[in-house]
Amino acid sequence: MIYLKEVDSTNKYIKEHVSELDSFECVFTDNQTEGKGRTGHTWLSEPRKNATFSILVKDKDINTNFNIVSIVAGLVVAEYLDMLGLNNVTIKWPNDVYVCGCKICGILLEGQLPDYLIIGIGINVNQKNFEGLAATSIYNEIGTRLDTKLVASDLAEYLITRLKNVNDKLSKEDLDEFILKDYLAGTNVTFTHKDEREEGLALGINEDGSYKIKFNEKILSINSDEINTLRKSENS
Repeated sequence: MIYLKEVDSTNKYIKEHVSELDSFECVFTDNQTEGKGRTGHTWLSEPRKNATFSILVKDKDINTNFNIVSIVAGLVVAEYLDMLGLNNVTIKWPNDVYVCGCKICGILLEGQLPDYLIIGIGINVNQKNFEGLAATSIYNEIGTRLDTKLVASDLAEYLITRLKNVNDKLSKEDLDEFILKDYLAGTNVTFTHKDEREEGLALGINEDGSYKIKFNEKILSINSDEINTLRKSENS
């Protein structure tokens, strides 16, 4: 693990040094000043309070299964939180992790496929306040302060182990686990379809990592790279 006291973005750091780094190297920082999420929103994180890190993957066999990697990353974080004793852990497809309806972890995948993939993870560990956002942290949920670098190290090790078994479909165990933790299934959601904002009913995940939505009496299967976001509608 490469430790940086402060950096604008661990994902950006890896992009700038990708030729110098080996596959599965991990970059961790105590203070990420310009972190961002999947939809371009800023990821706010107090210095030294949270685990912010990125993993570089240069394995083309893994990277060609981008959708599965995205889902597995969320599952790894959710299972880790289960292990710590947090309750009501759910996953908002493809990989945002929530606890009791509040966001606790965001994951951003970037890269130049299939040559390299960067998996950026920000998980709230010891931060207490989130400026009115619907967010939470491990500390807020179980009252225990954890070493942020150790959290990152444990998650990175677990995720890398899981990635080495990734193929073009979710395992039955992973599929069943996601179904149990699905934050959206059964709710009305808004999404982008043919450049238009639409509303449909979230039905659940497919084994290839895509997501099923009932729209205009038809079933759509969408991939994470085809839409900006998938949100619960206000009337859900």
